[in-house]
Amino acid sequence: MSQNPNQSDTLVLGTAFDYTIDQVRVFVESLRRHYTGDVMLLVSSRDSAEMVSYLSGYQVTPVFFDSAYWMVAHISVSRYIRYAELLRALPGRYSRVLLTDVVDVFFQGHPFNNAPDGDLLCYLEVAGRSIGDCSLNSAWVRDIFGEREFQKLRNHGIICSGTTLGSTDAILDYIDRLLYYAPPKVLAPLGQSRRGHDQGIHNYLLRNGLLPFARIIPNGVHVFTVGSVAEQHIILSADGQILTQEGVLCPIVHQYTYKEYLTRHVRAAFPPALRTKFTPKAPDDCPAGQQR
Repeated sequence: MSQNPNQSDTLVLGTAFDYTIDQVRVFVESLRRHYTGDVMLLVSSRDSAEMVSYLSGYQVTPVFFDSAYWMVAHISVSRYIRYAELLRALPGRYSRVLLTDVVDVFFQGHPFNNAPDGDLLCYLEVAGRSIGDCSLNSAWVRDIFGEREFQKLRNHGIICSGTTLGSTDAILDYIDRLLYYAPPKVLAPLGQSRRGHDQGIHNYLLRNGLLPFARIIPNGVHVFTVGSVAEQHIILSADGQILTQEGVLCPIVHQYTYKEYLTRHVRAAFPPALRTKFTPKAPDDCPAGQQR
């Protein structure tokens, strides 16, 4: 496992574009139970003032990305353009960055502590399910790369683009390579209503060795992506935590909203009535001198 980074030089970066407070509160409030470092979320000026105020109250920096409305690609792809701009404007500021989905992500621990070693960490979904087994993942590869490339990738396991962790340099290199395969002439015919093609490119890059510095991490080691995991392979604890079949507590849980019973389980631990103002403090595994 990697050494635990100082919270002052880590960044959690995601997108809450056109979201409501209810859609982000589990993400924000679960993250702030364990992590006091920097968090930035892409938002729109069309979002409510209450939403922006809520994020600021938890010391989450709202980053406006209104240009997304005029882009040909869905926000699931265009967000990477803004991510790269933000990181390039802050050279040397962050040693580690987590790119993450928001609406279906729940934190059970510090997202960077005890992460596997590696410049770029990419996370598998459930073992035994391939790209060809999923109509969406199949379409995301076919739409961008065509039938021939899909046939090459169809038997490979699905690597989720919803959570990616790495050094700033590795993340920027990854984004540049991803966007190279997402030119407007390819994405424009798909329209803004078609989402998820970043994952098709993500799998193409990794399975073709175009991210040689990346490590593919099995599901349930650091990130537990539960969307396609059988119910009997998920353990629920009385305090709202989600464990793997082996009893592993991953700090990041993804796709919990894909299952109604998991959504109820997690949201019960974060009732809106208990919302309180965030007060930064050092978690148990963070020396007092490392407080922000």
